[in-house]
Amino acid sequence: MKKIFKGILAISCTAVSVFCLSACGNAKPERTALGVPKETTALSYSERNTDKVKKISASAEKFAADFTSLAYKNYEDGTNFAVAPVSVFMALSLAAQCAEGNTRSEILSVLNVTYDQLANGFSDYYRSLFAQYKNDGEVVGMINFSNSVWLDNRADTKQECIDALADKFHCASYKAGFYEDNKSANAAVREFVKDKTKGLIDKDFKLSEETLFALINTLYLKDVWNSYGDGLSVTEKTYSFANYDASVTKTELLRGHYNGGRVYEGEKYNTFFASTMNGNKIKFILPKGGYTADDIFTAGNLSEINSVTDYNPVDEVNKIRYYTRCLFPEFTAEYDEEIIDLLREMGINDMFTDRCNYDAITDTPAYCSNVIHATNLKVDKKGMEGAAVTVIANDATSAPPEPDEYTERYMDFIIDKAFGFILTDRYDNTLFSGVVKKV
Repeated sequence: MKKIFKGILAISCTAVSVFCLSACGNAKPERTALGVPKETTALSYSERNTDKVKKISASAEKFAADFTSLAYKNYEDGTNFAVAPVSVFMALSLAAQCAEGNTRSEILSVLNVTYDQLANGFSDYYRSLFAQYKNDGEVVGMINFSNSVWLDNRADTKQECIDALADKFHCASYKAGFYEDNKSANAAVREFVKDKTKGLIDKDFKLSEETLFALINTLYLKDVWNSYGDGLSVTEKTYSFANYDASVTKTELLRGHYNGGRVYEGEKYNTFFASTMNGNKIKFILPKGGYTADDIFTAGNLSEINSVTDYNPVDEVNKIRYYTRCLFPEFTAEYDEEIIDLLREMGINDMFTDRCNYDAITDTPAYCSNVIHATNLKVDKKGMEGAAVTVIANDATSAPPEPDEYTERYMDFIIDKAFGFILTDRYDNTLFSGVVKKV
């Protein structure tokens, strides 16, 4: 019987680096590059404001709401919850390029795009998310992605697919020795992810010696509230934060910056945002009285909240201009789960059976045996930092100033109980989303 090997697809929220997967002692050998993607540069405002970028972005946002709400619904851990849906979206995009037939169709359906839209629009969408933040020449933050495919030394792969991954998906290609020296290969993958997530994720993915190929997307996010990372001040009073489990934590809250606008009211929640020095946002979702985080953290609400662009800052009748700031706790949140069942529920099935078709990249039969998504997010008085990794293993078979006659009114939005959040870039692309159950 022909032996079938397994491939994996992995994603993490950090910048890319490559370590050769064969080792000699403790030395890190040089990588073997097979395909080199074109240079990645950030898009200008006019370049990102095109129909093809808007289409992929809208598709990614729908996926983000659906995946995030489903992941939370199935989340049984009592700790704070955060996923990076953009990481999973990009991983599945690479998988779609490598797949054919119904396997590709199912992936594209869940991504809410056609193959042509993905192939022709992914590059610009990918570049639209890049950012580097400087203050007097000093880098104080970034949003940085990369894609790569790591191929086992035995892999019978098709150069056409490798070239397409490089040209259309900014995906570099490298050799890996999963079968010949599995321990070293796993150590290299672990070190790769750890390095590119700046140490936020340090995990052994335990990829088997059957691994045929690995697709890796990385993203790293860091930003500060103020210049040079000067911290936010805290409230003078101590608040009683109502945790998800009905316990109470006495804590000071961070005092965010005032932003133009008023709290937006949904049926079961209120929401407003805190923004960083560079325009990234945390959109806080606070349940109204009588409701819990479980009640308000739904796909519909997430879509509605992230589509809000006008927080109604001006009362024209009464000539009042409103400013609101968020008072919120420091928090950390994470996730480390296998998500095959979630993707099945979303509509991807063939990828995890012997019907899986990866013929675009290899003639060796392969199927996906497990999918792991892991994140680590920290929000504190200095700013925010986040990383994520997704592993899919495949076994064979601001408005202008108003006139002076307007009165300015300043209000506080107090986050003092378990809440949901969406963390976006300055263009409202969802990077992380989750629920803080306890502080």
